[in-house]
Amino acid sequence: MTDRNLKPHPVAHQDVPSYDVFIAGSGPIGATYARLLVDSGLSVVMVEIGDQDTRIPAAHKKNEIEYQKDIDRFVRVIQGALSTVSIPTSSAVMPTLDPAAWQANDPKKRLVSNGRNPRQETWNNLGAQAVTRGVGGMATHWTCSTPEFLKGLERPKIFVDERSDDQEWKLLYSAARQLVGTSETEFDRSIRHNVVLETLQKSIREKYGDSRIVKPLPLACHRLAEHSPYVQWHGADNIYGDLFTDRDKCNKAGVQRGKFLLLTNTRCTRVVSDRKVQQINIQYAEVKDLLADRYTVAQGDTNFAIFAKVFVIAAGAIATPQILANSGFGGNRTEDPSPAHVIPNLGRYITEQPMAFCQIVLNQAIVDTITDFDGKPTWWIDAVKKHQKESPADPLPIPFQDGEPQVTIPVSEKFPWHTQIHRDAFSYGEAGPRVDSRVVVDLRFFGMQEGVKENRIIFEEDLTDSYGMPQPTFAYVPTKKYAQEANRMMADMTAVANSLGGYLPGSSPQFMEPGLALHLGGSTRVGHRAADSVADFNSRVWNFNNLFVAGNGNIPTPFGGNPTLTSMALAIRSAFYIHRTMGQGFKASVEAQGNDGEQLEPTPSEWVESLFNKDDPNFPDAMHLRPVHRYVA
Repeated sequence: MTDRNLKPHPVAHQDVPSYDVFIAGSGPIGATYARLLVDSGLSVVMVEIGDQDTRIPAAHKKNEIEYQKDIDRFVRVIQGALSTVSIPTSSAVMPTLDPAAWQANDPKKRLVSNGRNPRQETWNNLGAQAVTRGVGGMATHWTCSTPEFLKGLERPKIFVDERSDDQEWKLLYSAARQLVGTSETEFDRSIRHNVVLETLQKSIREKYGDSRIVKPLPLACHRLAEHSPYVQWHGADNIYGDLFTDRDKCNKAGVQRGKFLLLTNTRCTRVVSDRKVQQINIQYAEVKDLLADRYTVAQGDTNFAIFAKVFVIAAGAIATPQILANSGFGGNRTEDPSPAHVIPNLGRYITEQPMAFCQIVLNQAIVDTITDFDGKPTWWIDAVKKHQKESPADPLPIPFQDGEPQVTIPVSEKFPWHTQIHRDAFSYGEAGPRVDSRVVVDLRFFGMQEGVKENRIIFEEDLTDSYGMPQPTFAYVPTKKYAQEANRMMADMTAVANSLGGYLPGSSPQFMEPGLALHLGGSTRVGHRAADSVADFNSRVWNFNNLFVAGNGNIPTPFGGNPTLTSMALAIRSAFYIHRTMGQGFKASVEAQGNDGEQLEPTPSEWVESLFNKDDPNFPDAMHLRPVHRYVA
């Protein structure tokens, strides 16, 4: 029996009275759990607070032809998909307002609707931090950049033994790359890409020798056909694969897929436990049907309980701790040391990436090398000559649909920041009609931030966001060490930019508003001790039997690179633990007598062998994932 007299959700029926696994969040991390667990025979129900925005569930919106022809137009799509988390408010009194219009009687009161937060200070805010609500999450508009974290600097350490740790990460990263479809060769036949790549390789080599490299940016994408100007950008849909369309499929061992259901417009409000000290068991998730909520004011008609054996909260680095804070587990402003707050580090140790940005226009000498055919490959020469013949009025020798540059200078110990030297769409940086986009290059340098306990998200108990959940308030100040590194990063970016061209007016070197990188980490960090983490390295929350956290919030280390691939790797490991433990019964992950809890075990290669075997029914074949859509029936 549930409290509030909650009824079981209609998904519970005679065939599936309760699911094996409940997942909150439909982005690439939730998709990783769903894909592996359903393929192993477990039943999974997933809830997503947003709607399905694309014809194919969780697809990347940039795949539409109009955006591939004009990347700047995609900026508007990203802006529309992002909802800012915490907006400081000024006085509700407007001196220039019509004197007869409504104004608050108390000028000290602040507006609180639509993300406005009267408790948010401006000096320690992550003002640009935003969330995306919808099937596929941020992977519906992400850059698809999937670098691996650098060992010893960014990469978390799962095992104390270095060799064991290296082997584990090698397996997890290779599996994650296969699952999302990462490649470094899709822009090999782009003139712009090669011009930028070769220019920087020469410049960096002259300055640093072989101690620093320049290489293609690893991206989750593929060319639609050989030599095609169009790229298929990968999203969570690649991870789901045919999970939505082939429900009766069997794996190589002959095990039929478990039941899988994704509920959209469904808010995971909280998870409810039996509250047993030292061995807490989640009994059910309380969810709210947001579509039904539009037609009724009766709470009992829109709030339901979903029962499962395991609960995975993979709703993002903000919504995941938000759900747990709303469950009464900690993370609030008024939290106290009582046993009721069983996750004391919830929302603490957050990390963020200071980001430097500029745009340059390629200098004349670099563009002139495009028509210097000496040593150029045949495809290059043919493409330029064809363009000049078909478009004699065009002053640029670059074909209109030539692929954009996608280059990176990877993180290193001496240069601890991630770089993306490319031409892509973000919520900012639109070139517009001021200059031909073919000669514009974006430089984005992402720094690091160490997680410290004082940097946190506070979930207010008496203020709610627009979805009725505890309002997040940021308390974040960069540490001195990483502030200095950000200064060095800016100097490095300007040096790289100067080797390529001149600054586009309005896009000179600048630090962007904190949070704009959208790579928040640490809010549900994993670790080896409950004293400074939320979950163990199986992603299971300390002192809970069957509660798991997932996503970028799990990453406990400073990082400059894009975190999705690492979060997927941790999810692959966690999914195996759930699969293995499901039939054995769960025993709470607790620290006993000062040790690090239960012995961690490596992920067996058998768990992910389907991702590498083209003859396996569950091989993730991104090239043939679905037929081309040509008509609406």
